[in-house]
Amino acid sequence: MGLATPLLYLCSGVLLNMLSQVITDTKFSAPEAHIIPAVKFTFTLVGAALRRPPRGVATPGQRRLMALIGLLDTCAYTVYCLGFFACGATLANLLLSGVGQVLTAALTRWVLRRRLTTGQLAGIAFVGLGLAVRAAPAAYFDHSAASSAGSPEGGAAFGMALSQEQLVGAALVSLAALLYSLLGVAYERLLKGEERPPPNAEIMWNVSILGFLASAAYQLLYVLPRWGALVGRPLAASPAPPRRVALLLALFGTGFNLHMLAQAAVFKSEGAIGVGLVNAVRGAVITIVVAALFCSPGRRHLCLTNQTMLSAAVTTAGGAIYVLTGGGQQPPKPKPAVGQRARESEGAGAPTKEAASGSTGEEQNRAAGKKDKEA
Repeated sequence: MGLATPLLYLCSGVLLNMLSQVITDTKFSAPEAHIIPAVKFTFTLVGAALRRPPRGVATPGQRRLMALIGLLDTCAYTVYCLGFFACGATLANLLLSGVGQVLTAALTRWVLRRRLTTGQLAGIAFVGLGLAVRAAPAAYFDHSAASSAGSPEGGAAFGMALSQEQLVGAALVSLAALLYSLLGVAYERLLKGEERPPPNAEIMWNVSILGFLASAAYQLLYVLPRWGALVGRPLAASPAPPRRVALLLALFGTGFNLHMLAQAAVFKSEGAIGVGLVNAVRGAVITIVVAALFCSPGRRHLCLTNQTMLSAAVTTAGGAIYVLTGGGQQPPKPKPAVGQRARESEGAGAPTKEAASGSTGEEQNRAAGKKDKEA
């Protein structure tokens, strides 16, 4: 696999996170309204319906696996959105990529029995180091900020401790990472199983339908009866006009379709670990982009520091090592045993019974024909 598909997956993920942050900053609805998940599942289902073949080709076993993937996707994305609202784009992506990468590597090794190449192991190690740098206490990297953290104002700005809301958000994002890791392993098994995988449109239809139905039921039964409190009043108080909010949501839904297509291509060529590595590099890129776009005196935790720059550099280096040295290469197949090679050699060298009998019959026919001519 070249760099084009991972870069497309990386860039589309960064843009989606930026859009999510912008939409969140508009505060057009309460978090429990779950408008963004509803938009995601609706647009994904519509995009799959436009490309879906008239007749499905999936086997019953594949349909069950796609139903499981849809359930995991619905739960994971809903939980992640709640965590994203609570702790912001930077911390949410850090936890999602870090926890998800460790869990995905473990599940891929022990569930799918997939061996990792040296390049893949080196890339994962660098990514883990970069994420560890980002998770370490900030005082290790900025002594001046550490000295100011002793005061109430300095400590709040420096972000040495997470608030109760951020802790809850971090726990939700970690749970989402576990669910996404299980989803990735199930998706890789679907694409690389013994049976030929269904077309991407059919997969997306079966994966999205459960999320759409659950989201639609939630909107009808919970959000609509409380529309004024959950959406109406927050939208009226929002600094963004309704038309702009609608445009942002439409861009988000359309972009998610492109993002899912790129993700499917990376899954097919690199598997769950490759997707996890791209997500880890995406977390580093988001750290820099968020700092450039959203850093302010009131949101110091989104600003760029020596720690975040070092973390981004090490994590990006890990992703590059994975792609350039280990990514896209299938692990070498184990050599057959000596006895098996001998049997294969004998099978290739010795004629079969049918071939031997056929050859003998041809020789007898030629001999009989020669006798007839002499007679």
